[in-house]
Amino acid sequence: MRTTVRFWRWRRNALKRCSDCVEAWIVLVAGVLLWLGAPLAGVAAGWTLSAHAPRPGADWHRVTAVAVQSASPVPATGWSAVGTDTGHVQTLVRFTPPGGTPHTAEAPVPVGTLAGAHVPVWVDGHGALHDNPSDPAQIQARAVVFGLMASTVLVLVVLGTRGTVLLVINRRRATALEREWAKVGPRWGHHPA
Repeated sequence: MRTTVRFWRWRRNALKRCSDCVEAWIVLVAGVLLWLGAPLAGVAAGWTLSAHAPRPGADWHRVTAVAVQSASPVPATGWSAVGTDTGHVQTLVRFTPPGGTPHTAEAPVPVGTLAGAHVPVWVDGHGALHDNPSDPAQIQARAVVFGLMASTVLVLVVLGTRGTVLLVINRRRATALEREWAKVGPRWGHHPA
């Protein structure tokens, strides 16, 4: 039969060391951060990302532009943010905003678009080009990914910090034990006959 003493770190005991109390608090704080902090961090990160995602303004219009020059057949290489669309490149297009005069500017178009091809672009009421707004499904998917990443990072930081603190506590305990043993050890077993 196995006997376990629940909450042993919190009980009064003459043999309980200060490091036992510190360890108890570390375990409690880490548990609370893991069970409450990680989900809250994930939700907060996802909500923040979705709240700041590019959405079309009230005066934005989708118009058809004509590619003035052919787009690169290969997207630009290099680091890109998570969830960015690498299937588009910047190229020169000509467009006419509603009720305006023709404009020429650089806009994101699909890779390999040929000169003269029609591509959709977003313009505001003043005729200025804007990046394509994100699809609601893409925004939600990115929010979930960033929420999971934030939760994972918090869990790793909490567990790493807890492990480091407990490692330091255990090393101090071992050092204290060696000091005490150095005092008691030489007298151990030397009894007069």
